[in-house]
Amino acid sequence: MKSNHDYARGLVLKAEHDFQMATLGLEHEAPPDTICFHLQQTVEKLIKALLVVHDIDYPLSHDLPALLALAAGVAPELEDFRQPLRPFASYAVEMRYEPLINPDRQEVLAAFETTKQLRALLHRLLPKQVLP
Repeated sequence: MKSNHDYARGLVLKAEHDFQMATLGLEHEAPPDTICFHLQQTVEKLIKALLVVHDIDYPLSHDLPALLALAAGVAPELEDFRQPLRPFASYAVEMRYEPLINPDRQEVLAAFETTKQLRALLHRLLPKQVLP
């Protein structure tokens, strides 16, 4: 049976794949909605990894505010990201299917910067054995 650390490590690895795809997307002018989807997935998986490490059950959902609220119980500094993550609400599902939702370059760059900062914080908060 896999431990929480094993499961968290898997989530972190997948989050890193999403972050790599977002980074490549920015470098190669991929569609903005695709970049934002991978940024949202990076954040979601890293927050879920933190929850798993702390043995906190989470909903199978893309609801970042709900996940952030759960994670803030063990890492209150995550509350600082509540406002910057607001635009991410549409990135997981809505933007993928709604043709009229398209972030501009400025929004993509802001989302990338938010993800970089949150990723760095979560890498500090997570145990070293779950990091790639």
